[in-house]
Amino acid sequence: MKRYIYLSPVVPLAPIIGEGELVAFNVGPDGVAYLVVALKPLDYRIEQPGWAIFAKTVPKQPQRYRVVGVSGSQTVLDVAIEGERFNIHDVQPMPNELLLVCSRSYYKGPDDFEKNGRIYTRDGEFLREILLGDGIQSVQAMSSGVIWTSYFDEGVFGNYGWTDPVGASGLVAWDSDGNRVYNFQPRDGLDSICDCYALNVESEEDVWFYYYTEFPLIRLRRREIESIWKMPVGGSDAFAVSAGHVLFRGGYKNRDTYLLFSLGSGGKPELLAKIQLRDKNGGILVASRAVGRADAIHLVSDGFLYRVDVQSALAELRSG
Repeated sequence: MKRYIYLSPVVPLAPIIGEGELVAFNVGPDGVAYLVVALKPLDYRIEQPGWAIFAKTVPKQPQRYRVVGVSGSQTVLDVAIEGERFNIHDVQPMPNELLLVCSRSYYKGPDDFEKNGRIYTRDGEFLREILLGDGIQSVQAMSSGVIWTSYFDEGVFGNYGWTDPVGASGLVAWDSDGNRVYNFQPRDGLDSICDCYALNVESEEDVWFYYYTEFPLIRLRRREIESIWKMPVGGSDAFAVSAGHVLFRGGYKNRDTYLLFSLGSGGKPELLAKIQLRDKNGGILVASRAVGRADAIHLVSDGFLYRVDVQSALAELRSG
């Protein structure tokens, strides 16, 4: 039986985006939502003969970005980034700093590759650049400054000149200076990561991720595999976790239906409910962007920011 959750917007995005273009949306460890808006025309793609289209890492002209952090309805950060030479696809807060990320990186030689992690002060001053690798699917940083990066297939198997790709393990952790501190290694019959579809850095101790080929949900505790569940949903791009339950955004065939599971023991999740999110007027929420962080999924839909959490889904289930 399908359940319905009616959501009110957290905040309208039109005043933030204005005449610009939203190019990045993510959530920090404290639940603050971060948005990156490009203020100049985009130069993000290369179209080659035969209509092949490739991501462009560096535009012809440096870009000007606006980075805004929103906590509830309050703006907690609003900073201009001037003259950034990389195209930006992701964002995360770091202790007293701000990390902007280009998801692609070209390798041209042992000492000639693009450092696609761009670190700024909270006032918009460029500090340093670090290599995070090509083919980044998502980025989530911890309060301590440790950066977790997951990779899609090109980042795992190599492209853009990388024959020994940085993201070959599919999931990597870095310190704030770009030193690698963790690589995922499968065990207990797990396959290697071919494409890490979703990442949720819940806390300093707990990191969850979900990947192709068999779509297991993995819980790392202190960087060791603690639990494994084989999820009966393929192709989801966001999930939230809380107290033995997980809320998944729908997979390949039904992206905007949400699935609430009890994780239980023995690696066998139990489907509790299928949930459809609706706006206050009863319309179906169709998300253009979705990020799972800790106990909530944060959504961009039709010019508004929304948030749904696991406990709200459980409350709806119990009320019925």
